[in-house]
Parts: sequence; C-alpha cells; structure tokens
Amino acid sequence: MPGSLIRSPLLRTVRGALLCLFALALSSGLFAQSSIIESDAAAVDAAAADSLATSFPGTIQPGEAGFVPLTASQRTSLFFKGYLGSPLPYYESLATSGGQFIVGEPEGWPRTSAGYAQRAGTAVTLLVVEEGVHEAGDAALGLDPRYYRCRCSGLWRRTGHAFKMTFLAYDSLGHLHLDTPRLVGDYGGSMLVTSWYPSGYASLVQGVQMGHAQVGYDAGINLLREFTPELKRFLHRIKRQ
Repeated sequence: MPGSLIRSPLLRTVRGALLCLFALALSSGLFAQSSIIESDAAAVDAAAADSLATSFPGTIQPGEAGFVPLTASQRTSLFFKGYLGSPLPYYESLATSGGQFIVGEPEGWPRTSAGYAQRAGTAVTLLVVEEGVHEAGDAALGLDPRYYRCRCSGLWRRTGHAFKMTFLAYDSLGHLHLDTPRLVGDYGGSMLVTSWYPSGYASLVQGVQMGHAQVGYDAGINLLREFTPELKRFLHRIKRQ
C-alpha cells in the first residue's frame, strides 16, 4: 500500500476507530466480570463497599435527596484505587497495543518485542494522562466524573444517554455541564503521545484524529457501563450452563 494512502487522514481515523473497537471487544468481558467480583467483595467487606460506592455510584443521582458529593479523599481514591488500581486500564492498553502491533501502527516502530513495549508504554501513558486530566479538572469544576445510568427504559434511549454522557457531567446539584476536562484529556493526551511518534506524525493532525477515536472509545465504555446489569445476567447464565 502506498505511503500516501497509509498516511491519509480518513484511513488513519478508520484505523483508529477499528483499534478502539478491538480494545473494547477484548475488554468488555473483563469489565463485566470485574464488576461482579467487586460487587461480591462489597457484600462481604464494609471498606470494599465504600470503595465500590466511590467507583460505581448507586441509584441516588446528583441533585436527588440523599445524594452525597464526592469528597477530596474519595476523588483521590477513585483515581488511584478505582482507576490506577484496577486491572482494566492496563488490559485496555495491552489490547490497544496488540491491535497497533498487528496493523503496524504507528509506522516506523518495529513489530518486535521492543516495538510492542513502545506501543504499550505509550498506551498506558495516554490512559493515565486522560484520566488524570479528567478527574483533576472535574474536581476543580465541582463535576462528578462517574457514570450514572439512565433513568429510562428502552435500548435506544439508554444508548442515547450513554453517548450524551460522553460529553456531559453532573454537578452536585444535578445540573448537566459540558465535561470539558474529559475532552481536554482525550485530545490533549492524544496530542502529547503523538509528539514522540516517528517522523511524519503531527500532534495537530494525527493527535487530533487520535482524540476523535478516544472520544469514541469513551462512548463505548459508557455503553458497557449502561448495560452492565444485562452483561452480568448474561455471564451468570453462561456460568450456570
């Protein structure tokens, strides 16, 4: 394939989207399974229950009676324990790096163990920067970085809610705001990591394209969160068979 075609913006965007879908497909089972494990642990240990409530909000949503906003210590725990302490982001990074390794993205990094290490290190850096900017920015603006499932029924309404909450976040009063820190993390992190990509990659071009793919990836994760109860029931049925 000619280099000009490989470097076309459209093809890069498509390849980025496919890599995100690849990572989502591999991580969806672990996401649902990890939520089951965490729920079981929470039923046994009070400390685990508090940690679960921090990472996975309950039925009370911002603005409703009984809602308690995240404290500074809970926000710190959410990032270091709920995110960095979870296997999911590292699994996602390995899946994404595996997809890049297979398709030879970025061009110029070899398909060797060293090349895979470069890709994996970059993927982990991207995820940490994204989530760090997101959660720190939401804390500064008084926004809740957690995902709250739709108070609605129906496949399309719940799917629309998942996509909408890719761009919005609640404040403590239940008002929705543009989740600017999430978008800054997605695009800023993508532009940062492409700065050490091989020559021919530009942060303002390929970095922005990667940011588009990351926003799509966030939407996919929200879909998993929205339909986790159904995924859990599906997994339980499989385990009983």
